[in-house]
Amino acid sequence: MKRCLTALFLAAVSSAAAVSAKDAPVELDTDRTPELVTRGTVFIRGGTILTGTRGRIENGSMLVRDGKIAEIGTGLKAPAGVPVLEAKGRFVTPGIIDAHSHIASDATNEGTDNITAEVGIADVLNPQSLAIYRGLAGGVTATLILHGSANVIGGQAAVVKMKWRRPAEEMLVSDAPRIIKFALGENPKRSNFQGQPGSPTRFPNTRMGVEAILRRGFDEAKAYKARWAQFEREKGAVSPRRDLRLETLADILDRKIWVHCHAYRADEMLMLTRLSKEYGFKVAAFQHALEAYRITPELAAAGIGMSTFADLWAYKAEAWEAIPYNAALCRKAGIISSVNSDDAERMRRLNLDAAKSMKFGGLDADDAMRLVTYYPAQQLGIDKRTGSLEKGKDADVAVWDGHPLSVYSRCVATVVDGELFFQRKDAFELDKSAVAHAEVTSCATDHHALPLPAPAKVYALINGTVHPVSGPVIPGGTVVLQNGRILAVGARVEVPSGATVVDAKGLHVYPGMIDAGSQLGLTEIGSVRGQEDTREYGDLQPDLIALTAVNSASEHFAVTRYDGVTSTFTRPTGSLIAGQGSIINLDGWTPDEMAVKPAAGLFVTYPEAQVRTRRADPDAGVPPTTRADTLREYLERAKRYATLPPRQPGDPQRDPRLEALRPYVTGKLPVIFQADSATGIKGVLDLSEKIGLKAIIAGGREAWRVAEQLAKKDVPVIYGGIYTLPLREWDPYDVSYAVPALLHRAGVKVCFQTNDASTAKELPHQIGIACAYGLPAEAGLRAATLDAARILGVEKDLGSLEPGKLANVIVTDGDPLENVTSLHYLFINGKPVSLESKHTRSFVKYRQRLGATTSAKG
Repeated sequence: MKRCLTALFLAAVSSAAAVSAKDAPVELDTDRTPELVTRGTVFIRGGTILTGTRGRIENGSMLVRDGKIAEIGTGLKAPAGVPVLEAKGRFVTPGIIDAHSHIASDATNEGTDNITAEVGIADVLNPQSLAIYRGLAGGVTATLILHGSANVIGGQAAVVKMKWRRPAEEMLVSDAPRIIKFALGENPKRSNFQGQPGSPTRFPNTRMGVEAILRRGFDEAKAYKARWAQFEREKGAVSPRRDLRLETLADILDRKIWVHCHAYRADEMLMLTRLSKEYGFKVAAFQHALEAYRITPELAAAGIGMSTFADLWAYKAEAWEAIPYNAALCRKAGIISSVNSDDAERMRRLNLDAAKSMKFGGLDADDAMRLVTYYPAQQLGIDKRTGSLEKGKDADVAVWDGHPLSVYSRCVATVVDGELFFQRKDAFELDKSAVAHAEVTSCATDHHALPLPAPAKVYALINGTVHPVSGPVIPGGTVVLQNGRILAVGARVEVPSGATVVDAKGLHVYPGMIDAGSQLGLTEIGSVRGQEDTREYGDLQPDLIALTAVNSASEHFAVTRYDGVTSTFTRPTGSLIAGQGSIINLDGWTPDEMAVKPAAGLFVTYPEAQVRTRRADPDAGVPPTTRADTLREYLERAKRYATLPPRQPGDPQRDPRLEALRPYVTGKLPVIFQADSATGIKGVLDLSEKIGLKAIIAGGREAWRVAEQLAKKDVPVIYGGIYTLPLREWDPYDVSYAVPALLHRAGVKVCFQTNDASTAKELPHQIGIACAYGLPAEAGLRAATLDAARILGVEKDLGSLEPGKLANVIVTDGDPLENVTSLHYLFINGKPVSLESKHTRSFVKYRQRLGATTSAKG
């Protein structure tokens, strides 16, 4: 019966797809099945092979037999009868290995006790998980699936190959070492759950208690071992009671099980390092390890690896000292280091995370690539069989249409043990207009040593390649800044006398980029309630203005500026009518100095789920009410109120909330609706037409499904879905990346939001990914600049290099959408702004522990 229903469903989906395949394609199991069948034997022909450990092979080929690399080099020919995977013009790399994941498991945490060493992920593996397929689409061939971090000693992990829909036994790497998950700090002591209904109150509650748990557990395990040793020595003795938990702890003490430990702070990592030496167990790697850069000599001496995020920070207190230079500093100390995902979505772009260590720390491309290939293989104890492309090793391979560290590259094929598990198909028939880079190199300049231009009233940026955005590129151009504004732009511009001249020869000059939706200035550390001002209680708060709460001293501003973002639309979120967002520059002594437009748009969270807020009363003729009805009724009320003359403060009939809505319900200022589903977006369009609103969609993950309606009604989209997984099971794997291109093709105006503070710096990289998946490169640059300004209604001040506009200018050593591109100079309101940030200060300080000076670039 179940099989029949499934067949009927798939037939219905296929039928729907056939009717409107161009507009709303689906990705069926047949689409997810590679056309080329290899069965473990394949010839990969004619690509640039990045071996990982033995350099590169230009125009190289690889013969794979029975899942192993049989030959690799140049001049090879495909044997008769062997399937050929064409790689000409492409890059061939070892498959990516994610050293920290929780995908494909039916459970993550056994949170009942502080030690649960007896449980194991292998018992709950789900080979059917769509996350495996989507990981394969990002070139991932192996991963460490870990127990969660609710316990000081959690369950045993599983090292798996990404063999989607094969039996779990085939996924498991049989000769990998046994690995167990430990956890230190906030998670096992449940710091961020205390005070919540039903929150646990179990021991431990402090880092002291965490260490005590470990000591007590290992002492008990030593006693358990002693009892068994005595039993084995004494004939006729009564057998001790078998305890699977203590048995596992005993295996840890005997180094039969490797420890991977969730840890953030330097002090707790040092604690476990000392404990491992005292008890003799093996710590293979600290997971997350966001403060590892502070203790590189100690970790190197102990032979402990680290697996970290590329650049996540500030999402909780433990992550406040995280810096994107972590992996590079650890590598330069000789520590086996990797970059991981800890997330099914981020797993799909680990190659791009690896590239960030070229910009942040100056690793070369080969070593950066090893952060997600060879080094995680070492940490998982499987480097003898995978992690590099060498004769005799497992044929775990990814093929890319450009250099894998370029934001414009896509994975086109993934091979696991010689079998092709992923082969790219373009569900949307989108042209890739952005050119994949053949080479990716880090800049030779020590950007932390660059001096600021001398203070002046006038600045002239000369000899650079100028990208006005509003017009053609100007080679060897000049941009003159005066009194906070752009005075002149062109190829033949006279430099005013007395101007401070900045020679941009070999560099590129762009307008600063705009994040069209963030929480910059409203939040500092995500999990600390006292540092978060993004959401107010109550559903209807239109008179709130974001600028009121902007913390001009926020560390996030400098961190975000470092990646070329100079302005943002920062806004409250969450409530039905959350309040008014403010467009601000990312520099200024006070919020007022930062303000470009204090009240720039009303932010509304459209209720996409029709949840009833009032039951129907048929006898009284009262229909049921939903939150969407509440929103509509309130806006209609505001529309009626707006027909009355404005009422001044102190007028007893004045309603400050309805007064705040005047410019929005009369269409003078935009109403920005957070809506992701096609149903929700249609609801926004209907509501906006009835009330007469100037609507903008924010989020827009399914905007592609209603692109024609959006274009017809001239409703723009501030897209926020690049770093999300597809909403539906049958959506194409790359739909999140392709939405901007689909909207652009339909004639919808598009810009981007990060919807965050700590990741706002990633705005250019998100747009770069959209360009890799069909958005024209020119449109991507405009989306980051002029189109964002137009959509937000500030194009007279921001978005392009034109006389009269605010002098928000960045000078880069390359394409600003590339991960490896760095800024050399930054101007906001015509003033040079230091590139120093909390992150750069930590980097400069802690690289001194390595004996580094200007040789450590970044």
